[in-house]
Amino acid sequence: MKKISILVFLMMSIFSASGNVSLSSVKGVWANDNAEAVITDEVCMFFSKVDSVMQAVLEVPSIGLYHKTVFEKDGTVISSKDQTPLGIEVKYDTLVLGGERMSKVEDIEIVSPYGMSECKDRSDVGKCLQEWRLGVKLILQDGEPFCEIDTNRHLFIYMVLPSTVYIRAAATRNNNEGTLFFQNIRMMKNENTGEYTMSINPDNFNITKSDLEIDNSRFKPNACYFSEDGGIYWSLISFTPDLILLNGCGETYEVARPKKDAPIEEWIKYKSY
Repeated sequence: MKKISILVFLMMSIFSASGNVSLSSVKGVWANDNAEAVITDEVCMFFSKVDSVMQAVLEVPSIGLYHKTVFEKDGTVISSKDQTPLGIEVKYDTLVLGGERMSKVEDIEIVSPYGMSECKDRSDVGKCLQEWRLGVKLILQDGEPFCEIDTNRHLFIYMVLPSTVYIRAAATRNNNEGTLFFQNIRMMKNENTGEYTMSINPDNFNITKSDLEIDNSRFKPNACYFSEDGGIYWSLISFTPDLILLNGCGETYEVARPKKDAPIEEWIKYKSY
């Protein structure tokens, strides 16, 4: 989290909203047990599992970006920058994307940049943890994409680097004690650690549509806590009006209050739980 946030702010943003293609009519978070998608006005990120293969697609039509990454069972990862655009079809109240029919599990509303709340008191911590993360960040490094989309109830990343491919979807919930993070989709190949993971929770739809239930007794002051069901508790260390520190897994996670000129390409409206 901390390292990725630093990467986002140090690298040059390449996003442009000047294109003619809009995804606005279907924006939101969509899911079934085999797939999930997050769609904003300008970006579509799609994850799916078919038999023993998992894949993820990142599309930004306004800048002509169509990127696909496939994880094979034998440990092979294949990325393509010339992916044919996904076909999107609305059928009744469902969305068909990449051959998967999904139902909406979260609405998304895009707003103009605004001054986010300051964390002046312990009672502000939960709201600020949720609000400060919101938005779409998109960059390119040597032609490969990094995209982070954080909504009120979900966190998404699509990152392709020479030594690391990290793609995931997670459900999240915050309160004044910290953050509960539940990663329901994970695609990771890390050349440095040797990790190769591709997984989607078999109950993916119910996880994505339901609010996570926080057990405050699992917030630990000196460490992150792994619950039996797979949730991870990041406990509050400290806060100032512009910065919250959480006890992550092996490091301190920093959640900073974005300024109105922050490199956030799309601002997502805060909605209380």
